[in-house]
Amino acid sequence: MKLYQHTLQEQPDFLVKSTRGVALTSALILTPFTINNFIQGRYILGLFTLMILTLCSISAWLCHNDRYHLKINLFGIAPAIIVAIVTAVHQLGIVGSYWPSLGIIAFYFILPKKPAWIVNIIFVVIITPVAWTTLDHSTAIRFFAVLLSISCFTYFSINEVYKQHYLLKKLAITDSLTGLHNRSLLQTSLENAINQSHRSNTPMSVLMFDIDYFKAINDQFGHDEGDSILKITGDFLSKSFRASDLIFRIGGEEFVAILYNTDKVNATQLAEQLREKYENLSLIPNHPVTISIGVSSLNANMDWEKWMKQADEKMYLAKRNGRNRVVA
Repeated sequence: MKLYQHTLQEQPDFLVKSTRGVALTSALILTPFTINNFIQGRYILGLFTLMILTLCSISAWLCHNDRYHLKINLFGIAPAIIVAIVTAVHQLGIVGSYWPSLGIIAFYFILPKKPAWIVNIIFVVIITPVAWTTLDHSTAIRFFAVLLSISCFTYFSINEVYKQHYLLKKLAITDSLTGLHNRSLLQTSLENAINQSHRSNTPMSVLMFDIDYFKAINDQFGHDEGDSILKITGDFLSKSFRASDLIFRIGGEEFVAILYNTDKVNATQLAEQLREKYENLSLIPNHPVTISIGVSSLNANMDWEKWMKQADEKMYLAKRNGRNRVVA
């Protein structure tokens, strides 16, 4: 079950911030060079540095408003940087060779990891023959070695940043004991399910579980045994649903499942099957461990709070009626 898909439309927060920083810095630094290029008659180079300056200013403004625009960065700023630097190396020689390293670093700070890697390769492939024909060969070899080293160092560093980002993000939404989602994103997930149901007229249901007499289990067998039961319960639930469904541990022994494209009848049947399978797990020898389940199907007039409240009420009705049962 993946609560987050790492798409180009949902960029990590740090990419928005790093893009803003790079865009602002680039706009400030390039302003005097752009003016100088026009004064010196380097109009093509001046036009492309002006383009970078303009697009960076737009990108910085968007990021300031927490909006990341991939197309501006990928199809505007990145190509303009490549053309401007290639032109600078071709026209200025060794003086222009100072800029490619900054270009490579900028790609990784304004683009998602994979597009940045692709753009970087394209840039190195284009700039290498230009440097070879413009610079003397000993300088060109050193130029290429430094460029390749910076490219690799930056890639490995950014790769670790992404790994740590997604690890921390996963830890933030995961219950450490059961491996299920915690309640931090429950509201958002319920709202997303409601919106999807309204858009596509798809039935949605919620199951709310509670382990019966769990406090008594802790008191009688100890908290280690209770934690073991919670872990097994988490594993049991994670294997009992489809990849499209979302399972949460929302309290000590309470769990919630959001079932996509599932009406009340099917949700109730599934809940009954789960209740029976759970009872047969034999978690404690000669001591039954069971669950009570409340089923709530989404109605047109429900918001997420009413939806959850109904599931909660059904679950407590199951407990009041004797436990180890399903109420829909």
